[in-house]
Amino acid sequence: MSWLVSFLPEWIFHIVIFLGIGSLVASAILKRLPTLHTYSFITYFVGLFLVVSGIWFEGALNEKTKWEEKVKDLEAKVQVAEAKSQQVNTVIETKIVERVKIVKDTKNANKETAKLIANQLDSKCVVPESTVVLINSASQNEVARGASSTDGTASNVRASDVVETVIENYGRYNELREKVIAWQKWYLEQKKIFEEATK
Repeated sequence: MSWLVSFLPEWIFHIVIFLGIGSLVASAILKRLPTLHTYSFITYFVGLFLVVSGIWFEGALNEKTKWEEKVKDLEAKVQVAEAKSQQVNTVIETKIVERVKIVKDTKNANKETAKLIANQLDSKCVVPESTVVLINSASQNEVARGASSTDGTASNVRASDVVETVIENYGRYNELREKVIAWQKWYLEQKKIFEEATK
């Protein structure tokens, strides 16, 4: 029956109560009239049914109104939260871009320094094949081959290439680290905003 509250206009339920009261009054009048007093019983129960139904529907209307107000209030809070959320997004995106730029600038500066010392490094340092195998295995998250890869045989890889790869990898690591830190902060900020909105 409560579904009627959603489909019928409110004034109908007010009229039901007034009709019920009218029927109860009519019942009292009919009871005093000798020719119509037999109808007073039916009129009384119809009036009683209409009054009780009308009051029930008025209560349902009141609850519906309260829920609609709560929904409107929550919608308003969500709109405010979404606006705050967008501000946080902008701030965090800006910070990510700034922090990643610093990491890339540092990486590029280190690469330039590595180029300056490349000849000196390559002339004094030979990279054994075992080192290349170990680095390649570690990059693939694998265990390096056994003792045959540790015999000290020189590789064709220059020491400056190894240094450049290390600088690139550390730079990438630091870039991802900054992004993870920023996204963790983003998550905590968003969580806080939307938890406050639903209080």
